Amino acid sequence: MKHVVAMMALMGLVACNQNAGQNNSAEKIDSLATADTTVYPENLEASSFPNGELVHETGILKNYEDGGYPFATLNIEFPERKIEETFSLNLEEVKDINQETLSKSIGKYLDFSYVSNFENALMDIQSNGKSIFKTDAIPVTKEMKSITGVLNGANEVTGGDLPNKISVSNAEQTLDFEYYVTEDMVKFNGKTITVFYEERTSNNLVEIKILK
Repeated sequence: MKHVVAMMALMGLVACNQNAGQNNSAEKIDSLATADTTVYPENLEASSFPNGELVHETGILKNYEDGGYPFATLNIEFPERKIEETFSLNLEEVKDINQETLSKSIGKYLDFSYVSNFENALMDIQSNGKSIFKTDAIPVTKEMKSITGVLNGANEVTGGDLPNKISVSNAEQTLDFEYYVTEDMVKFNGKTITVFYEERTSNNLVEIKILK
C-alpha cells in the first residue's frame, strides 16, 4: 500500500512539473512575440489600400523623370541597404507635391509611403498570329505570358490622361489590364484575340515629404 501511495505521489509531482513546463514555454513564446513596429503616416490607414500593404520608408531621391502629367517616376536610394528602387507617382493622387519641387530635390532625403501591387503589363495584342498595332509593336519574348480570349472595354479611344481598364476573358479566366486604348484596339473590341503580357510589381507612392 505504501508503494502505491508513493507511486501516486510521484505521478502527481511529474504532472505538476509538466504543467509548469508548459506554462513556462507559453510565457517564453509570448515574450518572444514582436509587435508591428511599422510607422504609418497619421492621415493614412493600411486598410485603405486592400491591394497591398502600406509601407513607410526614408531614402534619397536620385532621379526624377516626368512621364507626362500626372505621372512621374522616382528612383530612390536606400544607402543603408545599398539598393535603389523605382517608384511610380500620380500627382493627381498625391497632394502637396509638384513636379518643380521634386526636380529641385535631387539628392535630398524623402520621407514617403507606398504600396506594392502586382499588375499585368500588356505588351502586344495579336490576331491570327500578327500584331494588331500598325506602329510601335513590341517583339514577343519567351518570358512573356499570354491569354487568348474576348477583348472587352476597348470600345473607344482613350480620351483622358489616365489609361482605360480593359479585359480579356475566356472560359477559364479573366485578366484585367490598364492601357491607353488606340484605334487599332477599338476594331477588335468584342473579338477573340491573344494578349501577350508581363507580370510586374508596381511601387505606387501615396505620400511624400521632402526632408531638409
